[in-house]
Formats: sequence, structure tokens, C-alpha cells
Amino acid sequence: MYLAQQLGRYHLLDRIAFGGMAEIFRAKTFDSKGNEHLVAIKRVLRHLAEDDDFLQMLVDEAKLTILLEHANIARVYEFVRAEDEFFIAMEYVDGKDLRSLIDRCRSDERWLPPEDCAYAMIRVLDALHSAHEKRDGAGVPLDIVHRDVSPSNVIVSYQGQVKLCDFGIAKATLNRVRTRTGVIKGKVRYMSPEQALGKPLDRRSDVFSAGSVLYELVTKQCPFQADNEMELIFRVRDAKFTSPRRYNPELPQALEPILRKALARSPSSRYQTAEEFGQALRGYLKEAAPAYRPVRLGRFVRDLFAADIEEDLRRLEEYVVGRGDPVAVGQNLLAEVLGEGAPYTRFTPVAPRPDELPEAKTKLLPRVPPPETRLPEGANLHELRTQILDPAERGQRVHRRKARPRPGALHEEERQRPTEVRTNQLPPDRPPLDPVPTPAPGDPSFHDAPTRIIRRDG
Repeated sequence: MYLAQQLGRYHLLDRIAFGGMAEIFRAKTFDSKGNEHLVAIKRVLRHLAEDDDFLQMLVDEAKLTILLEHANIARVYEFVRAEDEFFIAMEYVDGKDLRSLIDRCRSDERWLPPEDCAYAMIRVLDALHSAHEKRDGAGVPLDIVHRDVSPSNVIVSYQGQVKLCDFGIAKATLNRVRTRTGVIKGKVRYMSPEQALGKPLDRRSDVFSAGSVLYELVTKQCPFQADNEMELIFRVRDAKFTSPRRYNPELPQALEPILRKALARSPSSRYQTAEEFGQALRGYLKEAAPAYRPVRLGRFVRDLFAADIEEDLRRLEEYVVGRGDPVAVGQNLLAEVLGEGAPYTRFTPVAPRPDELPEAKTKLLPRVPPPETRLPEGANLHELRTQILDPAERGQRVHRRKARPRPGALHEEERQRPTEVRTNQLPPDRPPLDPVPTPAPGDPSFHDAPTRIIRRDG
């Protein structure tokens, strides 16, 4: 067993990721009702905690993500300074990133279903479109560009939810840390040509990066590959990539023109918005799998990482949370932006004892509205049908039901038919039956008396 380390309002459990700038932990915290909450803690590496520009970039990330309230963007709770430590507390998504999915499929020699790839990217594009369209309180566009759309920044939960995260190098008008012209930030393999050239960027750069991620999902190969980084930058600038069907001959033909348009070298030749790219993928998904549901993606991820899920559960059981110091919560650098009612204000490192919990009160819930009010506008409840039986079984049941007369149909015929009374008589030449002696109930042999069965013929 291991004692979890307290950091601010949170208790650090296992480390789930490590990079050149920060390390990410699973952590546990509590609310005033004693409920446990799992969160993700992105802790800045010690040698970077002294870099003011880098810390400001993280502040920008948290500030941007707080403004971006969307179901497909990982939520940020707070940016904290606790003594010499700096970290971001954010929503924990119980799942794996797309990089892990691609690597596992490559090692297991499996393909990611193209429908799942399309659905995951649809959700990523929804998140990007929401970020691109974000405006400030005065209605002025923030001109947000993520600039780091890559497989490692997209997380898929075991229930099929898709979350875009890590706006650490996002470009927006409110950033204090400005990127100088000609300075390249991001992962080169997923950059747009204009980003690799150090040119000013707009939302179409993220569209290109999203196309690169989709390319790798369906082929398990990066669209741009080279022996060294300099040659890789030239390949990205030229936007020359191998036909995806060369890596995956079973790739649906409808996906190839979508990929080629998203990966066009000229921004004017691409999809002009993430929403337009998403609509193209929705059209493909509607044709390929009309009944697609997100649980299908979740089922695939759970099947792919079944052993990892069990290992994660065992690892969580190895950590013990101490009493915790309620004072050492650190300083939230975004407190003014988040306001007084922010979710982090309900978090505490101290697990309340049962006698400290507030008294439970009965809460009256509103009545459940009738089904008619929960239907889409124009839908008729009486015309809706639920498919329970397969067509063959349904046909057999209908045939038997039609062949059977309905109740009461033969009432008059049965009422007018004369009643026949028959009396069975013994033949005259048959001797009479001997009477069977029956003991009285009080006789001890009453319960032992045999039962005689007589078969009457004729």
C-alpha cells in the first residue's frame, strides 16, 4: 500500500503520462458531502517551474479551456501554485488517447473500424468548431487556433466519449505570450504546411491537423514520414502523402476524397471550417452505419484494453488517502476568472467523517413529464413501433393469429347447436363388478387401503 501525496486540494495517485513539459497524475479529492472525485493533475516539471514564459503559456491554456465550455473539451478546474509547485487540475477521462489506440492496434495487427474513426473525428471537429467560434463578452471573436491537434491530445473514454485537451500552445488574441513570426510550435508530423513555414495561422490549420489524425487512424501510419526532422518539415510543407489505400486496401472509397480535401496544401482548397469537415464525415457515417451509436466506440476501446482496465483498478486500490491538510490548498491563479461558484471551491483534501456529513434532506423532484412531451416535435406516439421480434417470427405469429377465430365469433352457432347427452352402459353379457370394500376413516387400515383403478370398455 502507498500513501497518496497531497498536492493542493488533491491526493496524487499513479502517474499516467509523462512528457517534456509536465507529468500527469490521477488524483482524488472530496466534496462537502463526502463523495470522492477523480481528477487529472498536470504538474509542471521542476526545471520549467522557473520559466515565466512557460508558466504564462499554461495560464493561457487554462484560461482558454475555461472559456471553452463544450462536451468534447476536457474541463479545467483550476491553475494552482502550491509553494514551489505549479499544476492544473482538470477533468479526468477514464479511457485512452488515440495514440494508445493506434499503437495497440498496430501491435495486435488490428484495424480501427473506419466508422469509429469517423465518429471520433466528428467529435473532435465539433470541439474545434466551438473553439474557433468563441467570442468574448463584447462579441469580439477570440480567433482561437489549437495548433496541436494530434492523437495524444484526443482521449476516448471507455464509454465512447471523445475529449479534446491540451490547449497549451493554442493561439488566441488574449494570449500574453506571443509566438514570434517564424517560430514553430507543435508536433511536426501533424502540422499544416503554413504552420511548418511559420506563417500566421487561422482555423484551417487545425482542419489540416485533424485530417492528419484521421489519416493515421485509418492507416496506422503518419501521413508524413522522413528520416530526420528537417526532411520531415519539407514533406509537411509540400503536403505530399502516400495514398491511404496503399496502407489500407479495405479503406472505404468514400473516405479517400474526404481525406484528400482535408489535407490539401492550399488553405483555400481545404474544408474552410471544422464544421464543414465534420459534416462531410457525418454524411459518410450516415451512409456506412445509419444506426451508429457511441457505445460501439466504447465497446471497441474496452475490448482493446481489457487487461489495462483491470490493472488500473488494482493500481488504484494500492493507494491510501491520508487525513489531509485543509489549509494547504495553494493559490488558484485563475480565481478571478472562475468566480465564486466554480467547481473547485467544493473540493477539499479532507475526507469528512460520517458524523461530519450534513444532515440528509428530502428533495422533492418534479414529476416526470409524459412521453409525448419528450418526443421530437411532430412525432406521433401512436405511430412509433419498437422492433422486438425478427421478421420471420413476426410473420409466423401473425399467420397463427389470423387462422384462429376471434373470441365470440362462433357464439350464435354454438348456442343453436343441440346438446347431445350420452350415457355409457355396460354390455348385457358382462358380469357385474364386485364391490370394493372401503375401510372406515377410523379404521387403521384406511391409509393403507389400495386404490383400485377400473377401466371401463364400451
